[in-house]
Amino acid sequence: MIKKVKGMNTEFQDYASKFESEINRGTSTLSILSIINQSGKAGVHGYQISKNLLEQTQEMLIIEEGTLYPILRKLEGDRIIKSERENEGRRRKYYSLTEYGKKIYNYLSGFYSKLTEAIAPLFDVSVQLKQHKYFFCPACANKIDLQNVAAKYCDVCGHYIENELDERGLKNE
Repeated sequence: MIKKVKGMNTEFQDYASKFESEINRGTSTLSILSIINQSGKAGVHGYQISKNLLEQTQEMLIIEEGTLYPILRKLEGDRIIKSERENEGRRRKYYSLTEYGKKIYNYLSGFYSKLTEAIAPLFDVSVQLKQHKYFFCPACANKIDLQNVAAKYCDVCGHYIENELDERGLKNE
């Protein structure tokens, strides 16, 4: 973002640019996983990931090809996503989350959500988590979809959650 500003002090711009890069590194990977998660089993190709990121972040998070595809290869190598080539038309790779990847995504997005909520007062912003849609494990912050709550334990840390779900009236029978 800072690179778009013209006529700025070079020292300031260098520092701000490096800081932005540090913040964006983890955020980019989590955001890519979020777009892939939204696509479900059908998967999504690389260009669509970039396009969706631009739209859904109001052009704040721009991930160029030279950054996107190495991240996708790393995620695939780590067994978090899988890819399939389309046989008809353009030969595109479609990416989707593996079962392991869904577990990783839920944990990381829960952790990031709770972290953002916790630090929001430091920056005078407000964060409203979708508590009606998700339950966040109190032990590890894993994000648990309330439409699929059948578990008694968090599938990441093993924390017993059934009583807390019952107390909040969130347990699906």
